[in-house]
Amino acid sequence: MFSLNSKFSKNVLTLVSGTAIAQAIPLGLSPVLTRIFSPNDFAVFAIYMSVVAVGTVLVSMKYDLAIILPTKDEEAANVALLALFIAALISIVLLLIIIFFNIEIAGLLTSEPALKSEVAKWLYFVPLSVFLMGVFNALSFWLNRKSDYKTMAKSKVVNSGSMTGTQLLLGATGQIGPGLISGFIFGRFFSVVYLTRRIHFGKANFFLHYDKLKIYKMVNRYKRFPIFTLPGEFVNVISNQLPVFLLGNYFNAAILGNYSLMERVLNAPISLLGRSVLDVFKQKASEDYIAQGNCREIFVKTFRTLAVLAILPCLTLFLFGPYLFELIFGKEWAIAGEFAQIMAILFFFKFIASPLSYMFNIAEKQHIDLIWQIGLFAVTVTSFAVGVSYDSIRLALICFTGSYSLLYMINLYLSYQFSKGK
Repeated sequence: MFSLNSKFSKNVLTLVSGTAIAQAIPLGLSPVLTRIFSPNDFAVFAIYMSVVAVGTVLVSMKYDLAIILPTKDEEAANVALLALFIAALISIVLLLIIIFFNIEIAGLLTSEPALKSEVAKWLYFVPLSVFLMGVFNALSFWLNRKSDYKTMAKSKVVNSGSMTGTQLLLGATGQIGPGLISGFIFGRFFSVVYLTRRIHFGKANFFLHYDKLKIYKMVNRYKRFPIFTLPGEFVNVISNQLPVFLLGNYFNAAILGNYSLMERVLNAPISLLGRSVLDVFKQKASEDYIAQGNCREIFVKTFRTLAVLAILPCLTLFLFGPYLFELIFGKEWAIAGEFAQIMAILFFFKFIASPLSYMFNIAEKQHIDLIWQIGLFAVTVTSFAVGVSYDSIRLALICFTGSYSLLYMINLYLSYQFSKGK
């Protein structure tokens, strides 16, 4: 059971306390943001963030996931340096692609002329955002390895505080267009600066362990991550962002803006609270798996923790979603509440399954994860094809929720089997 006295629970609470503050800042101020920025502004922001999400999967070729695995810190440090080097290289390549194919890429993302011109303008900033995300992830995995959960929690507060503060400042001064995206960029930049300073001036400075030969060795040692994990996660992020791309092409900007707000609100606990549990789980589960050959005990404990955290919020959304969104964010956003009501069950399973799916990496079952991700992509395309054919966003979301939830249950079953060892 979940015990507040266990080391695992204390580590979770350390991260949750920091991330709760980080989550409260943007969520608490969202009612202000939704009264400054229109659904069209959120639509542009949603498309930008979707492109960044796709680029972030590629940016380190998933070598950042391997930082926590080596038994020696010297090896882990060089995996981290490898991830940073690849992030810089991929970001430069991405910038060149956008420079030469800016208009063509924008045309693939949305069919609305007004949205297309705005998206095309902001695409030039995507490589910077992707690079910052790659650096942030690598630094976070290193701190996770060193069990420095306080610094990780504070970095989330720095990120959300800087992001939301910039968005409000620009919105209040009439800079509506650049407000949401600029806020995201500044937030991530300041969080990266904070983590870099903490690592550079701390006791665990991995920059001091640079060794070219060890980096080459780590490329080969953890090649399963770019070979199997990368394709799997790439398919996963495409599946997750596909609704945004399809809504941008087949439905209007107001629908996309409402969907993006709903996703922003419902994904907040998954990306922050769920990620906090993941940060602790992957460190402890990796330790147990190496030492004992299994990590079933910590898997079950984490499952129960996540279920307790998720049940009440998801049930509330299912019962009162439309009313709550209209009350909190304004009448213009009532449709987002209907979307949240439909998808509450999906987000319940997503909140639980996302952290625990790290078992695929610990057990080195990335090839099975790839098959699962392909299935996820298939049901996403099918669900929205049904909705588009009937010109019904609600039908698309109902099909999407049902099929996605089923696949998350399969994912949980497989993860549990892997936790029991070979």
